[in-house]
Amino acid sequence: MKRVLYFFPDNVGRQNAGNKTRAIQLLKYFKQKGYQVDFASLKHEKADQETEQDTVNFLIDNKLADKVYLLPRKPGKGNPIVYFLKYKLWDLIYYWFAYPLKSNIPTFLTIRLKHAFEDVLKANSYDDIIISYVTCAGLVSNKSLLKGAKTIIDTHDFITAQFKYKRNFNLGVTFQDEISRLNSFDEVWAISHEEQYVFGQFCKSNVRLVPLMIDMDHITEQPVALKKYDLVYVASDNVHNKRSADWFFDKVYPLLPADIKICVIGLINKSIPAQYKIERIAYAENLDEYYAGSKIALCPMLTGTGVKVKVVEALAHGLPVVCTLRGIDGLPNKRLNGCLVSDDPAGFAANIITLLNDKAVYAAQSAFAKELFNNSFSKSVIYKELDSAFN
Repeated sequence: MKRVLYFFPDNVGRQNAGNKTRAIQLLKYFKQKGYQVDFASLKHEKADQETEQDTVNFLIDNKLADKVYLLPRKPGKGNPIVYFLKYKLWDLIYYWFAYPLKSNIPTFLTIRLKHAFEDVLKANSYDDIIISYVTCAGLVSNKSLLKGAKTIIDTHDFITAQFKYKRNFNLGVTFQDEISRLNSFDEVWAISHEEQYVFGQFCKSNVRLVPLMIDMDHITEQPVALKKYDLVYVASDNVHNKRSADWFFDKVYPLLPADIKICVIGLINKSIPAQYKIERIAYAENLDEYYAGSKIALCPMLTGTGVKVKVVEALAHGLPVVCTLRGIDGLPNKRLNGCLVSDDPAGFAANIITLLNDKAVYAAQSAFAKELFNNSFSKSVIYKELDSAFN
């Protein structure tokens, strides 16, 4: 039986972000294949500390992992002098020697986390070790502990592009740092064709396209005439989404019909003023019913990189998507893909109104959405690529 160690730093017990969708779907793949999986993540932050056992139970009860390791990133501070001399000083020394000083990629690892992860490696043997995010690449820098395991870095995103707006951004050093970290692995997983191309041009390691996948097993459809909402907008409260929501409600919303029905789901609601007539859902455990009950999905992203999970989820439900140019990042087709694209507020609003009023256009875009999803993001397609990776 194949043994896999999968490190993913975020709390998968709270599935409130697109990156967690990828993690859960990968765990489901392992389950279907009968692999023995050890799942490693971080101990929860203060706000979530009481949910640690819930996360462990979720993974174990659903047979998504055989063992769960929640690892400490930092010790309790206690005496500040002792904390600095025993931990912080050694972290600073590690950062100084491990990473280029002018790289804009943040330092995520700590000596405490690195040692805790290495304890897992010492106690077990694995066939494959998967690390999420280039910021965590240093977890497997001690090759003597790998015991012959194949190492895979699941990039999730092109990190250099994420930090291009930082002050004193240094493209050359940052990009070289990212490629250097990727080259320390046997295989690199890219989430989109664009990233596969970029990484493939510079990486010595094998670069494999492993797109986002969505489970279609529980998706249901409703006739368009019976849908409750005209528009559905799903977003967290990161800086890119806040900027995008401000643009949509300031520039586009005033151009839409007064009686339009909009459902907004996620933490982005905290950044949207109360004056707007929208239905707000702070958190939805399952988005299927909202996609099924909506006519159009919105993705007004102005900045950010990588595949937009909310777009792929909408396409899986056959929903046309009205988006900006950033909304189609990562899609293999830039046209005839179920998305109507405009970075102009008037054009964005016109695309919404056209889909609501023209049944022929709506039906065509819905068909394009389903075709793109089935050909590029369905479970059956991605499982074949994963089978190849683990063979």
